[in-house]
Amino acid sequence: MDRTAAESTPHYRVQLDLPPELYRWLMDEAARRSVPLDQVVRQMLERVAQTEKVDFDITQTLTWQFCGALEVFEPDLEHIVGRDAQGHEITNYAEHVDALLYRGS
Repeated sequence: MDRTAAESTPHYRVQLDLPPELYRWLMDEAARRSVPLDQVVRQMLERVAQTEKVDFDITQTLTWQFCGALEVFEPDLEHIVGRDAQGHEITNYAEHVDALLYRGS
């Protein structure tokens, strides 16, 4: 018996806890499209995943821009990763922003 590519691809179940407003919106969208709810969710997730693959650039995130706008005058040695063309220290603080901002709290 031959199986199509869609039949041979494994599928996984995901359970979501949604706020009532989002659930109602999804149900309305499914009704408007005349398709099952899971198809609406799957299409939206696929669209987001495709957009992220193409458009995502970490240097354009607000966190990255925020960290880049700050200057650390006496960085911890463990976070210094090099020097720029002007001899200024380059740190990897942006990679550890959560731990650095919230340590000790």
